[in-house]
Formats: sequence, structure tokens, C-alpha cells
Amino acid sequence: MIGNLKEIKEILGVEPFLGDEKVKVESVSIDTRTLTKGAVFVALSGEFFNGNDYIDIAVDKGAVAVVSTEHEEIKIPLIKVEDAIKAYQKIANYYRNREGFKVVAITGSSGKTTTKDMVACVLEKKLKVSKTYKNNNNEIGLPYTILSSPENTDVLVLEMGMRSLGEIRTLTETAEPDIGIITNVGIAHVGELGSEENILKAKRELFEEMKSNGIAIINGEDKYTRALEESFTGAKKVFGFHDNATIKATEIVLGESICSFKVIRDGETYYAELPFTGEHLILDALVALETGALLGISIKQGIEALKKLEVSPGRMSVEKLAGNITILDDVYNANPDSTKASLKVLTGYKGREIAILGDMRDLGALEKPLHKEVGAYVAKLGIDYLITVGSASNNIWQGAVDGGMNSNQAFSYMTNEDAFKKLNEILKENDTVLIKGSRLVGMEKIIELLKKER
Repeated sequence: MIGNLKEIKEILGVEPFLGDEKVKVESVSIDTRTLTKGAVFVALSGEFFNGNDYIDIAVDKGAVAVVSTEHEEIKIPLIKVEDAIKAYQKIANYYRNREGFKVVAITGSSGKTTTKDMVACVLEKKLKVSKTYKNNNNEIGLPYTILSSPENTDVLVLEMGMRSLGEIRTLTETAEPDIGIITNVGIAHVGELGSEENILKAKRELFEEMKSNGIAIINGEDKYTRALEESFTGAKKVFGFHDNATIKATEIVLGESICSFKVIRDGETYYAELPFTGEHLILDALVALETGALLGISIKQGIEALKKLEVSPGRMSVEKLAGNITILDDVYNANPDSTKASLKVLTGYKGREIAILGDMRDLGALEKPLHKEVGAYVAKLGIDYLITVGSASNNIWQGAVDGGMNSNQAFSYMTNEDAFKKLNEILKENDTVLIKGSRLVGMEKIIELLKKER
């Protein structure tokens, strides 16, 4: 960890403060609930919290100093700064560079967390890896991940979220990635940024701020990231299904919960059979294999590692219930692109297909047409039953019916409970049920009710 208070002072570029600068710093904390003796407490403030209200608790629990925007009399050194979040990021950046961690940064409109888990899975074959926990991927969560990583870490695998222009730039300046990955650029967050072009501009900040010797890994199957491939002048690797890709998948066979394909890289061919399905997940696997290869993990070793990958709940995890009923649990989040990808996976299962889809958030003025577009896709795929949850997703229902789906097969409800009642009414043995919606819809409730009933 950080050596002593003198280092903290120098990192932040502040004036001398009262107290012994030689005092050892054991950790850096932003939460008094988990703060331990010897920590520097950084008093962060936001819309719904003010860390300065907890300074006395930090002192009582053994903090050796406080970093704060406010000046008050306390029994330990107080290091006053203009912006506590920026101070926290500076400390994290210092620690990242002092320990010499390799850093892999991942952003994209969808698939960030799954890609992060796959990359970490491959790298853990030979290296000590620390990765973003859950969705700690913002201006506070990313430095938290860095500062929580043990000193013997070899590689940090960091997820970068984004809701506004400039956010990824700040995260990249904090992390200084050696390898930067953009999974895709879709319509997610269009409500905040206004267009896919602006989303691309925001994602591009990762490559613009990377270390000069950094390597960009680019999705060759995405029209927006292909534009990055053409404009980015640094070292780059391209993943995809086309011949010009640095690493590509071919001869793809999609099964029910498994897939097989050939991986071609540097003229060598490898066979992969992995415990998940869907072309979008194969692309994520290619990212993980390429990242591993760049950091000393052979493609063969990477494939062996991915065979043991455990998909996180809510991210297209598969569960079997009595009566050979299959649940595709994809409730963590949803946008139009990821929903279409999940619907395509659903059609690969035997038996009747039931899609339960909730509202997709953050779509702004495009909310109605984009929901209708997903509904039209449901109809095009010929899915057997559609159940929607929420006011916005009523447009999915409308789009499906307008697209030719029989109204006796499509149903729209406002609550998860009502949607479950309809599901329970139509559900039969050997059915496959996809459940997907934005996080705030809370569609895991349907899965909970289903497990109790079945």
C-alpha cells in the first residue's frame, strides 16, 4: 500500500499539514463501515451522501489521516483538497504505477462484465489477477478496485462504465491501461448522449488516453468500432469472424448451452468447445483469448481456462427446472442490441420458446421506436410466446403484433407478478424461457416466483 503520509501529501500536491509525515499508511478507505486501523480516510461526497459526516467515526476507528474538501478540527492530520474524488483517483493512479501492474481496461455498450470475467478467467491460468467487483466501474469504483488490489497482483482487469462524455477519459487517466478493449458500440445510453456517434466518441476516449505503447483490441464485427480500427494509429488487434481479423472464429456450431468453433490466430488453428452459446459470447471469448496471448497465455491454455468459466447470475446463465424447463437468466440489464442477441440464442433451444422482456432504459426520445423494433424482431424470429413487463415494453408487444405475431401469443403487463401468472399459465414441459430487462425492472422476481412454483 502507500508508504506514509508524506507520500500522500506529495501525490496530492498539498501544503504541509500538522502531524508526523512518517506515519505509516496501511490502506486507503472511503467507507467507515470497512475502515481498519492505519487507513487514510478519503471523505467523498455525492448527491446522496457526504463523507465529511463520517470523519469522527473514521478517527475513532483508527484512521491516521483524513482527505477532505472541508477544514475542521480533528485529532489526526487533515489533508485539505479541492476535489476529494480527484484526490482518490490520484492516489489510485500512484499505487497502480508504483506497483507496476499490467492493466486491461474494458468498455462497450454491452458485454463488458462478461468480457471482464472471461479475460480474468484466461489470465488466471498463469497470473495473479484482480478484477472489477460487480459493477464498480465508475469514477469511484475503478480507483476502489485498484486500491483494493494486493501488491502481488500481476494484472488488473478493469471495467469502465460511461454515462457522459469525458467519463472514460478520466477513468483511463486513472488506470493507464496497457491493453484497451471496446466490446461494441450500440444504442445503450443514447438517452444521455443523444446518438450512437456520440457514444462512439465517448468510448474512443479509452484509446485516446491509453499509454503510448498500449494495445487496442477492436471488434471487427461492429460498424462503429470498425471506424476506430481505421482511425487508430497505435498498435491494434482485431477480433471477429472475417478473414482480416487478428484472431477469428470460424466453423461455429451453436448448441443449447454450449458452442464449438475453430480459433485462427497467427496462421495456427485451435478447436474450442465452450460452456455457453451465442455468437456475441464467442466474440467475448476471442477478446479473452487475444488478451491472454498478449500477456503470455497460449491460445490452447486460454481455451482450457474458458471451459471452466462460470457465467454470473443474470448474465445469460442457464438453469434447469423440473419438467426439463430451461431458464435463460439475463435479467441484469438490457438494451436493444443485447436483447436481440439473447433472443437469437433463445431460438437455438428445442421445445417452445417464451420471451419475457422488460423495459429498456436510457433510450431517451428513441424509447418507443427502439422497443417496437425489438418486438418486430421477436415476430421475425418466430418465437412462440412473448410476455412484456412495464409501460415502455408495451411497445415491444405492439411491435411484435404489428410484425405479424398472433395476439393470442403476445401479452403485456405492468408488473412482474402479473407476468409470472401468465407464464405459469402457459408453461409446459420442455419449454425454454428467456427473461431479460433493464436492472430497474427487477425481473429476477419472476425467476424467484418460478422456482417457488416449480
